[in-house]
Formats: sequence, structure tokens, C-alpha cells
Amino acid sequence: MATVKDNNTGYPSLYRATREEGWILKNTGYDYADNLLRNTMSSYMFRNRHLRAFLEIYLNPIMVFYISRVKYLRIYFNYAVPKWYQKIN
Repeated sequence: MATVKDNNTGYPSLYRATREEGWILKNTGYDYADNLLRNTMSSYMFRNRHLRAFLEIYLNPIMVFYISRVKYLRIYFNYAVPKWYQKIN
């Protein structure tokens, strides 16, 4: 039985499971959620413990959310891929 759930109904979708069965994807992206700002900003800003806490705890999740929404828009306005497709860089 299909194990992949349909986003609209919540029930397993046999069509979607058979479509994704043969996918072998390479280079699906880097998980940058933990250290996005640390890799992109100057290390000088992370020397101050108060500023480092602000950047890592407060600002990093916001920036990761913004990037994930841009990825969602890239999928939404691309007519060549299904709307449930999540494997975009």
C-alpha cells in the first residue's frame, strides 16, 4: 500500500507513491538551518555573547523561514513540477 500521503486529503496516494518510487536524487541541498548566519556574517559579530545570542536564537530562524518561503514560491510558480514537490535547492 502507498505510504505517501496526499496533501489535499491526508489519505495515502497510490499515484504519488508510484511516481516517487524510482527517484534517485543527487545534490538535494545543504541543511543550513543551524548555521546560516554564522557562515554568512563576519566572525567579529559573534565575539560578543549578547549579540551572538541574538543572532543565533532570534534572527537565524527568521532568515531560514524567509529562505524557505522563497523556495515555496519557486515551486508554486513553476508549472513543470507538482505543487507538493519539496526537493528544490
